[in-house]
Amino acid sequence: MRWQSTVTAVLGIAMATAMLPAQGSGPQGGGPQSNGSGNGGTPPVREADAAKKAPPKPKASEAARTAVAAARETESKIKGADGPARAAALQTAAAAWDKVAADFATEPAVAAAAAFRGGELWQRHGGFAQAEQDFLASARLEPQQFGQRGLLEAADMQRRQKRNDEALTTYGQVIAADAGSPRAQEARIWLGRLLQTLGRIDESIGAFRKALDAAGKPKQVVEAANYLAKALIAKGDLDNAENALAHADEAIHKAITADAAQAERLQRTLDSMSARKALQRARDKQTGAGKDAKVLEEHRAGRGGG
Repeated sequence: MRWQSTVTAVLGIAMATAMLPAQGSGPQGGGPQSNGSGNGGTPPVREADAAKKAPPKPKASEAARTAVAAARETESKIKGADGPARAAALQTAAAAWDKVAADFATEPAVAAAAAFRGGELWQRHGGFAQAEQDFLASARLEPQQFGQRGLLEAADMQRRQKRNDEALTTYGQVIAADAGSPRAQEARIWLGRLLQTLGRIDESIGAFRKALDAAGKPKQVVEAANYLAKALIAKGDLDNAENALAHADEAIHKAITADAAQAERLQRTLDSMSARKALQRARDKQTGAGKDAKVLEEHRAGRGGG
């Protein structure tokens, strides 16, 4: 889950840069309002580029620092707790961060980081509706730091609440915020997966094709090709599924040629594609069905001739 990889970022980096005089924005920036399709041929503003141009964040107030320290102390009680006690500790800590966000709404950097952390804790607690609201608040309050990240987390919460149409829309907003970012690629994959779950197979195939076209790194190519191939298999289009796998093969082999030191890791990534076995099963089933039909036809012809 993403919260596990962002705890340090939020508490150790986001909160620190929000609370102290900034030396510049973090690596993630550019919310949905700072991008777009680029009217009049103007290219979209990338999050990283927007972050470089952002003015330094103002220093947090002493009251905000004190409140953040108190919320951290409350959160520390989660460690070591189990069962109902852990659930209660998560709820209390999430509420503490929500209070920081509410009390310091006039300090957007503080409020946004607190809201995002609250969202992560509500997610762990299972309070997906509360988590969604916190993630959306973080995106709204500090779009450069949390815009795309908050939207992606909110889309996940909408999906987990089975509010599928809203999730599809929000994933689209994530992509529009910064189409070339890793989070946009993650949103493309989830868009395709959700569409396939909803039985909208042709739309899911289209989403996975866009993800494959946008994939820049070998791992992204493999992931997108794997999902695309499985969607094509589900549709019964085995030849194009095989083409998707061949595309991944070609991309990985080129990467291996360019960086032989990564050959073993890249090959493992390629071998991990579950669509290969799925395609083989589909081929076997297709071949078996063909053989059964031929035997039946021969049996009927022989019986008729007798």
